[in-house]
Amino acid sequence: MKHSSEKIIRFILPAIIVIPIAVCIILASRIAILENRIAGREAYEELGSRESRLVQLSWYDENVLEEVEVPAFLSEYETADAAENDEPVYTGQNIINTAPGLTYASGTETDGIHRVYLTFDDGPSIYTDDILDILDEYGVKATFFVVGRENTASYSRYIRIVEEGHTLGMHSYSHVYSDIYASPESFAADTQRIRSLLEDVTGQTPVFYRFPGGSSNDVSATDVRELAEYLESQGIIYFDWNVSSGDAGKVPLTSDQIVRNALNGIETRDTTVILLHDTAAKRSTVAALPAILEALQAMDNVEILPITYDTAVIQHDIGR
Repeated sequence: MKHSSEKIIRFILPAIIVIPIAVCIILASRIAILENRIAGREAYEELGSRESRLVQLSWYDENVLEEVEVPAFLSEYETADAAENDEPVYTGQNIINTAPGLTYASGTETDGIHRVYLTFDDGPSIYTDDILDILDEYGVKATFFVVGRENTASYSRYIRIVEEGHTLGMHSYSHVYSDIYASPESFAADTQRIRSLLEDVTGQTPVFYRFPGGSSNDVSATDVRELAEYLESQGIIYFDWNVSSGDAGKVPLTSDQIVRNALNGIETRDTTVILLHDTAAKRSTVAALPAILEALQAMDNVEILPITYDTAVIQHDIGR
């Protein structure tokens, strides 16, 4: 009897210790998630009465093209953005892919409507709120492919993007090419990290992705086709672009140049996905945005939309 009691004690005692520890870990995780959401919500609500930093700017004034001093508290990535991301204008084939369980627009219907999708990579930044203010002023919804930034200001911007009806997509967590593209495992880990962050903060699971450098980049140490298959296995759709504003080149462009690039060939395509950037180094992009919107809204049969499941999927030809 004594021997039997000892066995029971040896079985029960670890359970008594392990179960409370497991419960504490789960609760701590849930508390961290809730704290992220609360912090973001509080910061977002504080923005309700803010006045845009661009309200007093003339968006067509050459003064907005002056060099911006990047605050020291910004990440190294933001300050290095212009030098690292010299993304070319892609003029190749637009690929319409399909995956099990997902329904995409065919992209081949000719209904006379030119659908335009404004996409902003690399945010959130000090200019995200200004971009959102301008979009709101013109009644336009866009798509933001964001990176991972774990601070209250960024949480509020993630939430604001979602709450104001824009599409929140993923652009990797770190945007460090050598880390993201080192192996399929590193790519998967980075993707899950940004996906979990956005889900924790906004309560919504993002399903759209843009490869840093685009799917046709030539810096990945891993076959991008393998990475694309991984995204598909996770129910994630990746989007490239078929028009680049040129705002990520090594040579800074004026706002007029950005406007001309962004509007190139709109009326010749059924679907246009425009590449723009949202970083502290892209003040000219913000200055160009009103002119881009006004020109698009003045065109016949043009709709400006956020990316959704109904969007014709624009992907560079990577030999899939």
